[in-house]
Parts: sequence; C-alpha cells; structure tokens
Amino acid sequence: MCKVFYYKKATFSPESGILTLDYAVDDAHSFTEEICFSGAPFRLSPKKKQALDQIFNLLHVAAGISYYKAFLPNEIQIETAGLTQAEAEFFDRFYLSGLGEFAVRNRLNLQGKIHFPHNPDLKRTAVGLDLPYSALVPVGGGKDSCVTMELIKQTDLPAEGIAVGNADPIMECMRVSGLPSRLITRKISEELLRLNQTGGVYNGHVPITGILAFVLWAAAILYDKKYVIMSCERSASSGNLMQGDLEINHQYSKSFAFERDFRAITQEIVPDFLYFSLLRPISEIHIAKLFAKLCAAYFPAFTSCNKAFKLDPEKRLKHWCGDCDKCRFVFLILAPFMDKERLIQIVGRNPLNEAAQLDGYRELLGLKGHKPFECVGEVEECRWALLTLAKNTAWKDDIVIRELEGLIPFQTQNVLFTPDQNHLIPEDLKDVMDAFKR
Repeated sequence: MCKVFYYKKATFSPESGILTLDYAVDDAHSFTEEICFSGAPFRLSPKKKQALDQIFNLLHVAAGISYYKAFLPNEIQIETAGLTQAEAEFFDRFYLSGLGEFAVRNRLNLQGKIHFPHNPDLKRTAVGLDLPYSALVPVGGGKDSCVTMELIKQTDLPAEGIAVGNADPIMECMRVSGLPSRLITRKISEELLRLNQTGGVYNGHVPITGILAFVLWAAAILYDKKYVIMSCERSASSGNLMQGDLEINHQYSKSFAFERDFRAITQEIVPDFLYFSLLRPISEIHIAKLFAKLCAAYFPAFTSCNKAFKLDPEKRLKHWCGDCDKCRFVFLILAPFMDKERLIQIVGRNPLNEAAQLDGYRELLGLKGHKPFECVGEVEECRWALLTLAKNTAWKDDIVIRELEGLIPFQTQNVLFTPDQNHLIPEDLKDVMDAFKR
C-alpha cells in the first residue's frame, strides 16, 4: 500500500508560458503535468509575480487530485511553501466532496481519510493589482457558456472567450460568439495515463471545474482581467445521493458552495479579482429557454454530449451520441422551446421517441434509481419539461412522453423560472439579470 503523496514543486516559465507541476507517490511513481498559457512571453511585474507564485502553489494542490486519487495514500506532504489553515481546510473539503462520485463508484468511503497539513508560519500576502474592468468567459462548447457570452455582449464589459482544450464544439462556439479568444492547454502526466490503462490504480471522476477554477484565476492575472465569469446554474448545487451524512454531487465544483469557498480563497491573495457564475440565480430549464431565444447562431456549433470532449482527440465524437444521460437531458429541456425538427436535426435523433431510452428518462424524472452522475438538472425541471411536451401536439405521441406522463405527480407550483438570490454577481452586472425575467 502506498504511504505518502508528495506535492513536489510548481515551476512557471514566463518565457514559454508553461506551468510544470510535479508530484510523487513514495519512491514508486513520479508525475509531471504541464499547463500552457498562450500569449508568452509574459512580462511579470514584481506584484504580479508575487500573486502568481501564491496562486500557482494552490493550483499545484488542486490539480494534484487527479494523481492522489489513483493511490489514496495515507499521508500528504507539501514540499512547497504549503497551505494556511484555511486553505488546508478548503482542500480537505475539495478532495472529499470532489471525489464523492469517485468514492461511490469505487465502493470507498473517504470520510475522515483526507487531511491536508498546514504551515502555521505561512501568512498570505494580499496583492493589489488594480486589474482592468474586463473579463474572461470560459467556453465549454455547450449551451450554458453560449448564453453567458450573449448576455455579456449586451453590456459594456470588455470580455474574451477562453478555453482549456480545443475540442471542435468549443472552438466553434468561440468563433460564433465573435469575442476575442484565448486557449490554454493541459497535458496530463503520461505515467498516470499509462497506469489508468494497465490497471492496478483507482480511476474515476474528479472535480474538473474546480481544477480549472485555479487555472482560470492564474489566467486572469496573466491576462489582466478583473473577472472570470462562469456559467454554472442553480441546479448544479443539487446532489445525486447521500453517503452517510455526506451529499454526493457530481457537480460539486460547479455548486454555489464551491464558488463561495473559492471566492474566500482568492480574496486572501488578489482582493480585486472576482470569480462568479452569471447564471447562478437560474435553473437549467431557464437557461434552455434563454438559449433557444438568444443563441440560434450557435445551434450548428454547440454540443452537450461529453463524448465530443474526450481527453484523447481520436476518441472524440464529431456529433451528439443521442443516447447518454447528458444528451437525454439537454434534448428534453430544449424541446419545449425549440422547433421539433430543428432539435432532431441538431442531435441527430429523437431520444424521446425511442423505447430503449425509457429507463434513462425514468432516472431523470425521479421514477427510478437516483439522479444520474452527470451534469444534468433537477427532477422538477425534467418533470416540467415532459408535462409541457405532453400538451404539445408535436410531441405528445412520442414514446417517452406517452409512457411516462401518467407517472409524474401533478405539479401545482412552478418556481423554475424565478431567479434565486444566492449568487456572487457583482453590482455592476446585476442589470444582466433583467434578461432572466423576460
């Protein structure tokens, strides 16, 4: 059994824009990950370097979750400056909740196992950078970031699209947006990929959005941006199931709890930087309504199917698979707001008229099992969409609608389109929320 996981060092080259992250497990394995920020060479002022040195050390710990989870060693050692007590407690939560789905699928219980050491002598230095009023908008290739880009374009906030990875839907959505764009690449250690293929180590879901939050924080400093504007919705805070008293949420690092905790970490180092989700007040079904209304230009470009974003470019689909939890969900919530033939053309099939997809829809509708481990919305949203389609002559005779409509309890109250007040949107962008009321 492996005993110690080492966070060795984080090294950034301003000349190449490459951040190198080194890890090790006992004396048996070493891992090196590279993150490349486009736009090098970078000229770093003393203040910017002071901020980035601290951010890169935290990014080092966040990205390490991909390697730590392969072995789950008993001890953690950080060989850089280390963590404050608040940061250690943050990463205890980040690893425990971020590996929640991983633990369930591997029949593990990580509660009480993960303990990050803190350096009692470490004091964070807050750095005032006077960041310009401008933003990075991360683009994922799906409907949500398209809505965010269109809403931001209606304001006077200068913004650029940014992506970690270059999957076709991402690049196409950035092109359609018309915004300037930037690209970051992340190269996972070949040793980890080899171990995952040969077996003998644990593998599974990691909180990728949380890892990218730290990457994007560093990017904002490098590119002089005050904001990173995410596209995480209210529904992302809804978990999938309970493991004892721990809520297991596939979307933990998209949740409001993570966003709030991450904000506290960033404020200790760069107080004038803000990370927030513009779509936090609204539900997935509400976002689908806005997407159908605002984003027709993206219809040929966007893809929500995760098979289009596989790590290995050769294994990526060039289209929707139409038969996974994500495809089923997105098709269902877009259907009430889009022309039927147009939606079928986009996805390539009609999953609502396929008997083989009934069980998948039963899970989404809360009629079987639990909420799928995917980036899907809440049961109430799916039920509203299906009941709405049952009243539509174009959809009501499709197999899934016909078979499942009668099993859904009548819903007398609908708050799915009422924006929530739990968000971190700054005052200067709150006018954007007027679009949520239309």
